[in-house]
Amino acid sequence: MKLLVIGINIRHIACSACRAGHEVHVVDGYCDLDLESCALDMTLLSRDGLDGSNRAEELISEHIERVGPQAVVLGPGLEEARVKGVPVLNNPAEKAARISDKLWQARWLERNGFPFIRTVTSGEDLDFPVMIKPRRGAGGVGCRIAEDSSDLDWGEGLIAQEIVSGRAASVSVICDGKGARALATNEQLIGESWTGAKGFRYCGNITPLEPLPKSDIASMAVRIVARLGLVGSNGVDFLLTEEGPVVVEVNCRFQGSLDTVECATGVNVFEAHLNSFRGLLPSRPAIQCTAGRAIIYAPRSAEIKERMLFPWTADVPRPGSIIGRDDPILSVMAKGSNRVEVISCLQDRAAMIRELTKGPAKII
Repeated sequence: MKLLVIGINIRHIACSACRAGHEVHVVDGYCDLDLESCALDMTLLSRDGLDGSNRAEELISEHIERVGPQAVVLGPGLEEARVKGVPVLNNPAEKAARISDKLWQARWLERNGFPFIRTVTSGEDLDFPVMIKPRRGAGGVGCRIAEDSSDLDWGEGLIAQEIVSGRAASVSVICDGKGARALATNEQLIGESWTGAKGFRYCGNITPLEPLPKSDIASMAVRIVARLGLVGSNGVDFLLTEEGPVVVEVNCRFQGSLDTVECATGVNVFEAHLNSFRGLLPSRPAIQCTAGRAIIYAPRSAEIKERMLFPWTADVPRPGSIIGRDDPILSVMAKGSNRVEVISCLQDRAAMIRELTKGPAKII
């Protein structure tokens, strides 16, 4: 199938589609080195005016006219855009916009009897400290702790949630609009100092989750996405507390765990995603190994001078790219027989990347 994959960072989607044998044309915000091997052609995404839906939709239409694809896949930053004239392999834009609202999610979870985090949009009746988050957004960007009311600094589009302590996990699910199947449970890496991540920043995954919790979070995730009527590859994030699992977020899109899920299970996530639009769900796959991905963040703004394209790197910037302070440099991958082995390998590879990028900082 001739596909147009377009979004701010779509390397994981495009390469999965390529491995499934599709003709992939990409429009991406970074055009990283490893994306070249997955795409028949590659165009840099212009981000000017992308925050306005009209401009995003105009831009998508321009690339559809240029490429002439049989279907379009919308990646990060564009999942809520409306597309005309060609099949779109995403959840409907209206549904994606609604479910991406964390306040709506919390209220839906409560109404439907799932464990949720209390979420409000004002400083009234809060038990401090609380977690402040953007009402929309992903990856832990903009999340922080407010110790008291003077630290709230309420702004448009912010919510407050009670703080819940637990192990971060996710479930990767394929849905067909009515039914759903879990592919894998994953550990989420959040704010790991060895990756350079700060605060609550998402920095990778380990698949499978070890050890598995007593509660069946895979079954809960399947019930959630099926009841929401989602289609394709979707995910549910959890915190595993002493009292049981709590749902943090439903992600109606391809997740950052795609690489580790494919490596650990041998399933092509894009092909499973595509088949779900035909009403076909995969069998629950067996785990073949433990797989890990870690996103390495820059300690300072700098220019990339080395060509860091190795068999175990992904999202690799081109020499001459400018990486801002606390922005992602690239991802490192590892696989092994257990979590300890994989984490050790990821940490070693993270240290190698830090060594390659520790040259003099570039003033920006």
